[in-house]
Amino acid sequence: MDIMGKIDQYALLIQQKEQLADATKANNIELETVKQELYAMMVDADCASISRNGFRYSLQAKTCYGKIGDEKLQEAEIDFFEVLREEGLGDIIKETVNPRTLQSTMKAYVEENGALSEELAECISVYDTFDIAKRKETNKALKN
Repeated sequence: MDIMGKIDQYALLIQQKEQLADATKANNIELETVKQELYAMMVDADCASISRNGFRYSLQAKTCYGKIGDEKLQEAEIDFFEVLREEGLGDIIKETVNPRTLQSTMKAYVEENGALSEELAECISVYDTFDIAKRKETNKALKN
């Protein structure tokens, strides 16, 4: 293959990557919709878990933690990073706080302290969400 052919191959791969990204976005939206519908159906049927095709699907309640929007923090004159530092959580600060790191740190903080401090509650949004776990069933699980 010559350079022009390799350029064409490269351009095609970039185009496919963009199409896959668009398809992934659309799939994620549909997946979230179906997950919420399935969750509601399982709740309505009083069905906490169900097996299908070798997998167990079960309802899970989760508490999620996320940083409150910058505009609201500015209006309240709150420095998010300063609050984290004052609470002894400065070690998770990078240029930005990774949402997963914030999630796991806040979960551990609440487990240890019982709740968010007033200062953290002013800059961390807390909401409950639900998920459906999918796990491959083992022979032991099938017997139960």
